[in-house]
Amino acid sequence: MSEIVHYYNDLANTYDQNRFDNSYGRFIDTQERKILDTLLTNQNEQILDLACGTGRLLNYASIGVDASAEMIEVARRKFPEKTFLQNEAHQITLQDNSVDTIISFHFFMHLDQDKINQVLEESNRILKKNGRIIFDIPSRKRRNLLGYKKENWHGATSLNIKDLEAHPNFKIKRTFGFLFFPIHRFPGSCRKSLLKLDSFLANSFLKEYSSYFIIELEKR
Repeated sequence: MSEIVHYYNDLANTYDQNRFDNSYGRFIDTQERKILDTLLTNQNEQILDLACGTGRLLNYASIGVDASAEMIEVARRKFPEKTFLQNEAHQITLQDNSVDTIISFHFFMHLDQDKINQVLEESNRILKKNGRIIFDIPSRKRRNLLGYKKENWHGATSLNIKDLEAHPNFKIKRTFGFLFFPIHRFPGSCRKSLLKLDSFLANSFLKEYSSYFIIELEKR
């Protein structure tokens, strides 16, 4: 995990500008927020943003957890009223059964399967009964179709939805697809106009061939 932390420490001050202050980043952000708006309707929930980074999605949560001190510092400037914990995702300094929902975006894709299992175990510990973890992950079927070859840890992990069906602590409640089109290959001027069609196709019978899933797991 230290390699990942160092990587994001170095990126912290320019992360928002480089990743989301462009038409491609806004396309992803819009789709993710549309799905989160569907899932996070209870304003009385205690929501934790795991690997919160610079706080892009912290308007949905009251607690931000990240292992990168530099990322947390950027997030704290945006949201001084939030609670922040500089913790590894598998060792969170919160009590058992203390959180209603965990959201975690652009994180699981960087972890190997053993580390994902550790994070899910820790999530199970801190979640209340029937609590949820909502996270995104690249689609393995899409990557296999395109002949994806990983080069290092960055974004290397993908899953099929069925890979999570037999998890002992969680059951799949809902799944969503997003980024069906290879938007990075389209001119920036037309990307916004493709949002509705992309969302439709990504949640049709072609869902498993979207670039990414958002998966809602409920604690058993």
